[in-house]
Amino acid sequence: MKNKFLIVLLLGAFVLASCGSMPTVSLGNSNKDIVENMELQEIKPEPTEAVLPEGNPYYRDELEDDINNDWGLKVVSGLESQLIWNQINGKLRLQTLPPNDTNFIFMNKKHTYKDVIVTAEVENAGPLDNAFSLICRASEAGWYEFRISPSGYYELLRFDQYKQDEGKNAYTNFVEKRVGSTKIVGGLNKNQFSLSCVGDTISAFVNGEQLYWEKRPLAIKDDTFSEGTIGFGFLGYGKELDATFNWVEASKPD
Repeated sequence: MKNKFLIVLLLGAFVLASCGSMPTVSLGNSNKDIVENMELQEIKPEPTEAVLPEGNPYYRDELEDDINNDWGLKVVSGLESQLIWNQINGKLRLQTLPPNDTNFIFMNKKHTYKDVIVTAEVENAGPLDNAFSLICRASEAGWYEFRISPSGYYELLRFDQYKQDEGKNAYTNFVEKRVGSTKIVGGLNKNQFSLSCVGDTISAFVNGEQLYWEKRPLAIKDDTFSEGTIGFGFLGYGKELDATFNWVEASKPD
């Protein structure tokens, strides 16, 4: 008897469903509402590995002629009297004296660029606690700066002049701290390093290879500065330092 009753109930349910009389079940929000409430983020493309262009130089200085022809000195920190420089055998030799931390930058006086790759070859001849720097898009507002150290570290930064004018730290480090890289040849050796400023992408290379940060090609998006001159520099931390720049070049991106 019970089996017959169940069969009758099932048949009745089937008839109601076929006639569209079954009630619909509501889960509350529609699919659209659910998606909107999840606060989904945009999926951004991963930076791709880049290579340096071959040739296409805008400008190259072998640093054989009087440096004052094309370059002017900017003292970011320290005293100008701490800097000792001379040009010997086609190289610009830079030395610093203690006791203050120093940051000296040579800014180009003749050329400005929007998209540019600036490259230099450097050699360390003294203590390892120093850094070489490259500059792009420099103006009275600030610039982008890439540093490598013969102790094997690099930094990628932005300098904001208004912060310095307010007595604040003018540097923003895009990679948060000094980062080690095996691409940098340590000790008393030569390194070629490059700073690329193309569109709103700021990237860096050492000895022809793009650096990686957090397992991705280092390519920072920033549109603070769009045009300016190039530069190179040398900084240290209260010690006597000794290093040389062999040449500096500004290249046209592919």
